[in-house]
Amino acid sequence: MKLNWIELLILCLIFSAAECGFHSLQFLSSGLVKSTGRPVFEQLLLYDGVEISHCDSRTRQEQLKPTLETKHLPKTCAGARADILIFLSETTPFINRTVGVVQRRRGCIQSDDGSVSAFEAWAVNGMDSLTFDPESQMWTSQSPSSETVRHRWNKDKERNFAFQYFIRHLCPEMIQKITLRSVNKSTELRVFGKPTAYTDQALLRCHVTTTDKSVSSVHLVGDAAPQAIWTSVTGPVPSGDGCVILRLTARIYTQKPNTYGCTVQTGSDNKTVYWDGKTLDGTDLANKFNSTWKVLSVLMGLGFIIIASTILFYGMIVLRKCDKKIPVPKKLDPQMMRFIEDSLSPELKNIALSFVFGSNIPEKYKESLEEWAKRMKEKDLNYYDPDYFAGNSNVSEI
Repeated sequence: MKLNWIELLILCLIFSAAECGFHSLQFLSSGLVKSTGRPVFEQLLLYDGVEISHCDSRTRQEQLKPTLETKHLPKTCAGARADILIFLSETTPFINRTVGVVQRRRGCIQSDDGSVSAFEAWAVNGMDSLTFDPESQMWTSQSPSSETVRHRWNKDKERNFAFQYFIRHLCPEMIQKITLRSVNKSTELRVFGKPTAYTDQALLRCHVTTTDKSVSSVHLVGDAAPQAIWTSVTGPVPSGDGCVILRLTARIYTQKPNTYGCTVQTGSDNKTVYWDGKTLDGTDLANKFNSTWKVLSVLMGLGFIIIASTILFYGMIVLRKCDKKIPVPKKLDPQMMRFIEDSLSPELKNIALSFVFGSNIPEKYKESLEEWAKRMKEKDLNYYDPDYFAGNSNVSEI
């Protein structure tokens, strides 16, 4: 059965060779076209998703990485560079747009039973252009602008045979000779936040970097984890240096005392880290939210005081404008006046007339009031005069 190299490649990038039984070798070449001068060439060699060699147009020599223990690899990348230049010269005249970047991906995946799946594909400016079938040694166009190139390349039987021989025979032989250095299993989990447009929310990031290929997922934990607005997990994906990367992103509420954290399960144990409320650069998002509310509360209090004072001020002005003396009636009801004159005592009559007329008491009442005032004054003098009490026979001796 023909193996699906994309599916196998993904598996091998995630798991170690011992765990999945497959090994992959990829040659990733690229050519950057500049306005002046010749294109800039670069190539990376990946074994099971780990970068083991690098080559560029400056040295044209393979620079082996420390992760590689054996050195049974080609010493030069001159052939791959020549293929990129040929592709540019033959493709550019037939593509109806400016060629900026040319990419080539070729390699093989070998299973533990010795079966091999080979692949080769080209892309222009990030868009798929041509793919090669090593069984039929024929090219397939992935875009209308590549049709002319496909016809030309399908006629070049000698070059197609060379491409097929490299990915079907030379590539598996290289895999047999490659050995990576042993790496101690380690897992790093970092938890931090990112601010959002909403002051009471944040994006929580849990970033996992591990050399343990058994790690497959990361989970949100904490007493407030069920309250998360949404959660997504990316990975695991290879980092190119032998590590695997996973990332969890969750939109959360930052009010205290909510607690959030992330846990990742490895082959040996679980690792859990709780968020301290800070961003990657150390900004405290949780306290920033509380401080914001405190400031808003103070501002709202000041605003209320200003509004209340303004209303009170203008209210007093209006009241002062409306504060007018009630005009004293010049003429009362005759029955009321007779009641005051005949029924009230002199004391109450004086009070009633003063209340009604104020200081403008009519002349006919002034004499009675003056006589009443004189009588009251004499009464007060006699009341406080010791001689008065001495001559009064009605006062009993004590």
